[in-house]
Amino acid sequence: MTPTDTLGPDALRLLVDDPNETLSAEYKAQVDLETPLGRAKLARHIAALANHGGGHIVIGFDDNLEPASPRPQLPSRDTIARVVKDYLIPVFQCDVRLLDDPQGRTYAVVIVPTHGPTPVCCRADGPQNPSGKVQGINRGAYYIRKVGPESAPILTPEEWTPLIRRCAMAERSSILGAIELALRGGATGPDAVSAMERLENWDAAMAAAFLKGVAENGRPEIIAKSNYRFSYLIETSGELPSPNELSDMLRRVANELDPEIHTGWGAFHVFDGPLTPRSKTDQQLDGGELEFLEMNLLEADSGVGLMDVWRVSATGLASIERGYIEDTSWWKGTSPGAAFSPNQMAMGIAEVVRHATLMAREFGFATQVHFRCEWRGLKGRTLHDFHHRWMFQGHEATDDVRKSRATATIGALEANWTEVAALLAGPVMRAFGVGHVVTPAWFSTQSTEWRRNR
Repeated sequence: MTPTDTLGPDALRLLVDDPNETLSAEYKAQVDLETPLGRAKLARHIAALANHGGGHIVIGFDDNLEPASPRPQLPSRDTIARVVKDYLIPVFQCDVRLLDDPQGRTYAVVIVPTHGPTPVCCRADGPQNPSGKVQGINRGAYYIRKVGPESAPILTPEEWTPLIRRCAMAERSSILGAIELALRGGATGPDAVSAMERLENWDAAMAAAFLKGVAENGRPEIIAKSNYRFSYLIETSGELPSPNELSDMLRRVANELDPEIHTGWGAFHVFDGPLTPRSKTDQQLDGGELEFLEMNLLEADSGVGLMDVWRVSATGLASIERGYIEDTSWWKGTSPGAAFSPNQMAMGIAEVVRHATLMAREFGFATQVHFRCEWRGLKGRTLHDFHHRWMFQGHEATDDVRKSRATATIGALEANWTEVAALLAGPVMRAFGVGHVVTPAWFSTQSTEWRRNR
């Protein structure tokens, strides 16, 4: 293996640059894969993180979260796969990324996905000590992450509750998708108009807050004029989650979404440390009574030049607003305000559609999702992709603003999200004269290139 190529900002890098052990992040000086005990211990952590909703194991830091010395031997994806196959059921695939710190030290980040409709169980015991006691992992046990943090077996009925709920929601979503696909469903309910009004109010408050943040924090003027904003509202007939659950919900969704659409800087990412999202209110929303999580990189420095703001409420509302990456130093061969990337646009829309779909699973009895997208600062930009050559390179937008809206049932989203993505992308691509290109089939083809490299 060789260290990961850094083509752009990567949220995983903060696990190395700003180490912080949490329920979703386990740090190790090394993992001993040469002995049965070492493999058993690693399997325990992988099982616990999967049953937690996904997470990361970072290898190369000591107990004080300082770089380990001497430097450890780092595992490969294949060795991790063998550990999972030997000890856990159902079998699933973890990824391994290698990241360097500024001093050139290399760390391994094992990316553990969330469980599916079935929780992860241990299929084999670890080795026995001289007195016959099993060590490392126990056959038949279900491990979860507990305060400490530690990876420990479930011992009480209360510890089963969140795990069972997530399994049930994953199974329910799959069934809904299959039923609606068979019945060719997808019709929206009678409350769509009032729900869309709620989404419009939420979206307008986000837009106003973004402009205010640019001005108050001395950010470049181009960010205020050239940006895009994606918002959605999940409708549910069940009990709403507690605001205290939002961070964990978002982490689980991110862990499931990242292998599918790997941007390196995922939407609605929950950082630890100085960039941790905060509980906020806004006087434009229910007179300041609606509480939401906000991550604001207009106020805090991202360290990579990106200026995102996102908000998520336990009522099912979510928004993210960003400047164009095409206007940053990450984009090659053009000047700010000159380029518009069809691939970046498509990834962004696909990410928010899939994020809403996965987030809806967390809400239990979600019925449909409303989407709203808006792009500003389009006029004078031409189509340009430096990663992927665009077949209509050079087409110029004559409109400065484009908006799109869509509503889809949960079953329709689970069965064929590309139809919703194509509907949302149509208006902005028609501004460049190539709206006919972004079909559901085109999204499906493009999405194969967005998966995390193996």
